Amino acid sequence: FGYQKGAFTGADQKGKAGYLELAHRGTLFLDEIAELPLSSQVKLLRFLENGRVTRVGGTASRTVDVRILCATHQDLDQLANEGKFRKDLYYRLHVIPIYVPPLRERKECIWPLIQHYIEHFCSQMGSKRKIHVSREAMDTLMAYPFPGNVRELINLCERLVVMTEGRQIALEDLPDSVT
Repeated sequence: FGYQKGAFTGADQKGKAGYLELAHRGTLFLDEIAELPLSSQVKLLRFLENGRVTRVGGTASRTVDVRILCATHQDLDQLANEGKFRKDLYYRLHVIPIYVPPLRERKECIWPLIQHYIEHFCSQMGSKRKIHVSREAMDTLMAYPFPGNVRELINLCERLVVMTEGRQIALEDLPDSVT
């Protein structure tokens, strides 16, 4: 939500715009919205109701035009019913829900994602070499449930690119946790 100059000890003398202000006329993505403390949920709800934000330590509010996208791996409806997430905020955010199934439920995405991220990390490391995944390694990766979802797949691809010396990722290159 940002802050005004002098709002607290160590505050920048110019103050600081918050994420809502910075996203003016754009989109703000709030990842893991279920982790937002109740005190911040109140502020977010107030903003969603009137489109105005007040910086910490400030008295003047500013109108901000921003689209909000939220994500969570938790069941917000259940959390709202348990009193762990504000129901009014849940209903305000629950305009167009999109359910993205976990990676283990969409196996057809595994191969293209692995291919993409291996190329990405090769490029990022300045490597011009092409790394391929052996059939045995790919079969093992396709059978793996990826409990950490896409983030786990991304980290695994980075690890494989960094640790593989040759041009092919073999079954023995996979970590024990995957095999």
